Amino acid sequence: MLRSSSSVDGLSMEDKSGELKDRRKSCPSGTTQVDSTICIKRQPYTQVAFDELYLKEANPDEPPFTQRVKEKVSCTPKKVFKVLSGFLPIVKVVRYYNIKENAIVDILSGITIGILHIPQALAFGLLTSVKVENGLYTSVWPIILYIIFGTSPHVSMGTSAVICIVTASVVDKQAEVFKDANADLRLSYVNASLNASLPEWETIPEFMDYKEHVAMTISLFVGVILLIMGFLRLGFITAYLSESFFAAFTSGAAVHIATSQLPPLLGISIPRYGGAFKIVKTYSALFGHITEANVAAIITTILCIAFIFIIKECINERFKDKLFIPIPVELLVVIIATLASYLGNLSEEFDLAIVGEIPSTIPPPVLPDTTGVQDYFVDCFVIAILIFANTIAMAKVCAKKHNYEVDDSQELIAYGMCNFVSAFLKCFPSAVAPPRSMVASNMNAKSTINGAFAALLMILVIMAMSVLFEPLPKAALASIIVAALKGLFIQMGDCRKYWRINKIDFVIWFATIFSVVFLDIDYGLFIGVVVSLITVVFQTQFARGYRLGRITKDGTIVEYKRYADSIEDNGVKVFRFQANLFFANAEIFRNTLYRCTVNPRKLLKFLKKQERKGGNKEKKVSTDLTSVTIPGERKASQVSINSNGKGSVINTSSTANLTKSDNPVFSISDENLSRTSNYSGNGNYQGMPRQMSTASSLSQLPYEEDPDTGDELVTPEKIRIMRKTHHVIIDCSNINYLDASGANVLGHIYTEYDHVKIKVYLAGCSVDMMKTMSQAGVFDKIPKENLFLTVYDAIAVAKTQSIRPLPPVLEEFDDTEAAEDSYITNIQ
Repeated sequence: MLRSSSSVDGLSMEDKSGELKDRRKSCPSGTTQVDSTICIKRQPYTQVAFDELYLKEANPDEPPFTQRVKEKVSCTPKKVFKVLSGFLPIVKVVRYYNIKENAIVDILSGITIGILHIPQALAFGLLTSVKVENGLYTSVWPIILYIIFGTSPHVSMGTSAVICIVTASVVDKQAEVFKDANADLRLSYVNASLNASLPEWETIPEFMDYKEHVAMTISLFVGVILLIMGFLRLGFITAYLSESFFAAFTSGAAVHIATSQLPPLLGISIPRYGGAFKIVKTYSALFGHITEANVAAIITTILCIAFIFIIKECINERFKDKLFIPIPVELLVVIIATLASYLGNLSEEFDLAIVGEIPSTIPPPVLPDTTGVQDYFVDCFVIAILIFANTIAMAKVCAKKHNYEVDDSQELIAYGMCNFVSAFLKCFPSAVAPPRSMVASNMNAKSTINGAFAALLMILVIMAMSVLFEPLPKAALASIIVAALKGLFIQMGDCRKYWRINKIDFVIWFATIFSVVFLDIDYGLFIGVVVSLITVVFQTQFARGYRLGRITKDGTIVEYKRYADSIEDNGVKVFRFQANLFFANAEIFRNTLYRCTVNPRKLLKFLKKQERKGGNKEKKVSTDLTSVTIPGERKASQVSINSNGKGSVINTSSTANLTKSDNPVFSISDENLSRTSNYSGNGNYQGMPRQMSTASSLSQLPYEEDPDTGDELVTPEKIRIMRKTHHVIIDCSNINYLDASGANVLGHIYTEYDHVKIKVYLAGCSVDMMKTMSQAGVFDKIPKENLFLTVYDAIAVAKTQSIRPLPPVLEEFDDTEAAEDSYITNIQ
């Protein structure tokens, strides 16, 4: 068996049998034909030198701008087909459709999905607080439109429980406005009999027509919003809403859905409430009328829910691998309940509420009444976001399973067309229903054409069979809706997961579900979004920064003191910031850097106090810290990183005339190359004991108050500890984004450290970061020679340098440096 070996300067060191016990458990074991040792040995690179050697020039073969424009606007048959099939994917589907391989599968999956549409269309029409037939229409036209514009063969557009309850919330809220404006309308429907009572609002055609138009208007503007988002490619908006937000919102919506179905489940007639605290009002009304519960409705509910769960859990779930298609239990419930109601005349005998008359025609297009849309336009935007987020998530799940790509922008256009066009055909907002899509996925539907067969089945139901569903008890439809909420109620248990993983996620989850349940869906969604955005801001304020050290055995760079055997090189402090650097956290970055390394403002203040007290005492303070630079000779460092258990080796050798022109690998200034004569080459100074880290040493000193000023007492010991650091290295590898404020603060940090003769190096800067720094004028303050390729390169150079002596008289910050380009100085 071959063992991994490490080599340093040509010496091979194989693992000894006695050393196997020291082998880290995480190291791979077993026979390998490749040496897995990490061994890097080279001269250190500054960023400028590395770019001179390896940075690619602009592509000289790139065609001129005019030619590129001409190619873009040229018109060829191939380009026409590409553009047309991009906007109308059905063109490409028909062009390449394989009838022999795909037709049978698409027909079977389409009919199966159509069967699932029937009970959901009937139930969700009532859930949306409109007419039952509106649910049937919403299960036809969006399907047809998605066939034309959609790209996923497994997305089943139509009625969706969450979207229906959100739409119902808006419809009921506007219905209250209609009631207030038409309070006398019910009087016109009162019989001449003295004992006649006022009819229910839901039995008045004008009231139901108004609610229908509100739902149509919502669908219209939802479609417009989705189309605009699609053309502007704004699908990324949903990325700002976390998983915990969607989980809490959908679970809270499930509570509203179940609550809205309690009256038909119990056979009680109560008003539908809208606005804040409607769930409280609903339960108050339910308990007030609980004695009016209908026994036949309760029995129907129990039987239907029990039947659904028995079939789903005991047959469909247990034998899902053996069943070609799951048993359509909801359709069976509809058929059995309808037959029982018709044969037993339950409506007349037991006063059981039934669906009633359903039109058996396809209505012609009509214009939605957009009066008052300004009152709920924001709700339309919210529904549009929910439709896109839920539907695209389902589409991507199916795309991953079946290994195809989904175009987010085209999907937005498809969802927009499904809602915009269908709004003229008496439909309410449509979206994906995950159960239907999962059936299509399990049946391996081949193309969007499978939706044509589902739509044909629904049209057949409307035209020829809708009259058969008139005796269907509303309690059976309500049972189908409530049984479908099982997954959303189980999802509430995710709160424990969010608490364990991240407390911020739990805060988002709790704030969203609490406000959705106890206020209302729209209020809860707004509060959830606001809390989500606030947590993003908070995370920038709690960005973490820390010092880096290296493991003594193998030189791996890790967080200092968090890992055992981690040490720092004398006089060199390496700092890493785990966040982007921009206006919101620029000052946090600076304060964290100063707290973890050396605060130049504090050091300058101490030194100025010392000057005022008894003259410059730099000689006394730094006797053991500074020494003479070797004249006539410059030293170059060599980076050698290995994992041999002997530590990180930094070899140094005399190298004459290392200049940019001769050896651009080591292109740094003469000042950077200066080093002390008592430097031993391994990070220590001869005759000087190894000192503790700066921050820990200062923290161990007790705070003493100056009796003259009340400030912190300045002592030579404190100054000596702070003056030990001669280089601060900022690891920029985690900074992916830098704005003007972040770039400026880097320049100001360099200036502040320069006042106390501490050098600042930047390591691991990305190309975009350097571009921002250049445009912000940062390199007017920070020399480009102070940018290094990696932290290893910066350390290799910094640890060979000496502590720079202070000038006889320290300069304080001038007006320009103190202002830091602040806008406040421009105000008159």
